Amino acid sequence: MASDPRHPLLADTSSLIAVANTDQWDVLTESLVLTTTNVCKHELQNHVNSNTHAPEGSREQYLKRGSQRVLDQLDDESSSWSCVTVVPRPHGPDAGEESLKQELSEHGDSYQVVSLLDGAARRSIRRLVDDHGYDVDVVGPPYLLYILLDNELISKAEFCEATGKMIRTEGWTGYEVVKNAWASIPVDCSEFLDNNILPP
Repeated sequence: MASDPRHPLLADTSSLIAVANTDQWDVLTESLVLTTTNVCKHELQNHVNSNTHAPEGSREQYLKRGSQRVLDQLDDESSSWSCVTVVPRPHGPDAGEESLKQELSEHGDSYQVVSLLDGAARRSIRRLVDDHGYDVDVVGPPYLLYILLDNELISKAEFCEATGKMIRTEGWTGYEVVKNAWASIPVDCSEFLDNNILPP
């Protein structure tokens, strides 16, 4: 596992779960090559193991289903996704995000895009990127769907609907949270989505 390649796109646990629960998951797994860390993989496994009897439609079921999809992709022999080992291994509730910081601080030149769900974690990673002078974009999970649109692998309608569903499912309702979800995405989805989930 330590010899897994580092692809230009690095993603954390929550970002992967968010895209794994969209209708564009199959296109995403066939088209994007990305890297995550052993710590994020461990978090995904924990979601699967701790939510064995998750009720239909619950947040627990959402976490379990998304995590299982990502694990299946990482464990698929034919998959181009990779998992790098971070040492020493961070622990605690933010271990996955911390593992991305650790990975970036040691191998920042290997990456072009880092995707994290948590806004505070993105700000923290941006500081690290600036401090080291890396040329890395730090984005939210909708950006992974935008890459598909930008490469003409999905339509504008499919992109907008998948992003809108992600925003609703994740429960992003605040002004700043919705604004951050659309950051770095130059697409007008107003013909497809309600105003309450469009960028302000």
